[in-house]
Amino acid sequence: MGDRPRVGISACLLGDPVRYDGRDKRDAWLVEVMGSQVEWVSVCPEVEAGFGTPREPMHLVDDGQGGVALLTSETKRDVTDTLKRYADRRVDELARADLDGYVLKADSPSCGLDGPGLFAATLVARLPELPVVEERHVVDDRQREDFIGRVWAHYGARTQSTGASAWRTFPVIRVREGRPRTGTDKAATEEPLEIRLHGRPFAVIMRTPGADRELAAGFLLAERVISGADDLGTIEYCTDRDPERMPLSDGRSFEGADNTVNVTLVNGSDDRIARLLEDRRQVITSSSCGLCGRQKIESLATDVDVIQARWTVPSSSISQMPVRLRERQTVFDETGGLHAAGLFAVTGDGIELVEVAEDVGRHNAVDKISGRMLMRDALPLSSHALCVSGRTSFEIVQKAVFAGIPMVAAVSAPSTLAIALAEAFGVTLLGFVRDGGFTIYTHTERVDR
Repeated sequence: MGDRPRVGISACLLGDPVRYDGRDKRDAWLVEVMGSQVEWVSVCPEVEAGFGTPREPMHLVDDGQGGVALLTSETKRDVTDTLKRYADRRVDELARADLDGYVLKADSPSCGLDGPGLFAATLVARLPELPVVEERHVVDDRQREDFIGRVWAHYGARTQSTGASAWRTFPVIRVREGRPRTGTDKAATEEPLEIRLHGRPFAVIMRTPGADRELAAGFLLAERVISGADDLGTIEYCTDRDPERMPLSDGRSFEGADNTVNVTLVNGSDDRIARLLEDRRQVITSSSCGLCGRQKIESLATDVDVIQARWTVPSSSISQMPVRLRERQTVFDETGGLHAAGLFAVTGDGIELVEVAEDVGRHNAVDKISGRMLMRDALPLSSHALCVSGRTSFEIVQKAVFAGIPMVAAVSAPSTLAIALAEAFGVTLLGFVRDGGFTIYTHTERVDR
């Protein structure tokens, strides 16, 4: 990753001769001023879609069905489908390119925001949080400062001091009012940080990368390993790790220089470190979801088979899962402060809520469900779906995998590691299951749309 934001731009604005008449629309400020602050990603939809230069002019017309069509101006040839297919493919590529903004050519049948142009429409629909402007909207100092500020804010939120991304973008299918639509979604990064004391494993914490040294120091303070700054010697990233087989969401492994820190203590004798490790209690620690005392990153890897369940569930049944679960949360009714997990049996025409558990932690509620079914000798739960309140972390999906549950739904967002694990082990992962809709992140084949 570079040290500057990456910004998409219509190629003609950089001076490329890609206009229909073989000319350009070079913008000096974009090229000479903003270009010194960002890395441009040049795109010309019409040339890249195969229309060539020079070419017959094109324009948008009402298609008579509430949409627009793209026709060549002289021969009246309909090229709508060609450009739409290109836009779908190219925007998917751009969604994985870590863009922090986009500058579009105004009054273009492909790139204009008014109309809107076919490429521009796909871009803003699939990347709704991306700062996007037409070049005519950055003509004065105030507009330029505003856009550059939004680009750098996007870049700053996306990156951390370690160089890791605070989120990742994933292709998804959004189902709203029973209608599916492809798109992309950002998921908050979740990765494990292994903390070592004098080179020996002490704990693993699930976190969003960034400020890892501070996190390690605060954790050791809370665990009473240290009582103040005078007890700290050094906190350094380790570089002696071998690749771990469980992948992260961006293709890297758990292990590496940015996922393991080694802490040395002042007066940290071998005897004292040995006592700390021997007396260490089974710590529950993570980003609001316990990691249950694991001390090494290797302990996060799974050794179970990929789930192969082939049933499907209607969209209408999925959207009702949190409603059915909430109706059975008796302790929440009294306290307003508990999470819940619900186990749904897949039937011939939908799903039926068969088990409910409540707890102050989502992970505990899931353990209560799987433990209850284990004691009944009912595992694997291959004909069931799990619904949890709140968000979905790596550990929630891992617990589902161990129990053989092929579908996990949550009322909030999944993390990057939850998505990666679900994809790897055959779990259909659903997020934002609320208000009659939901988003499908992995293994879409189990949802009857």
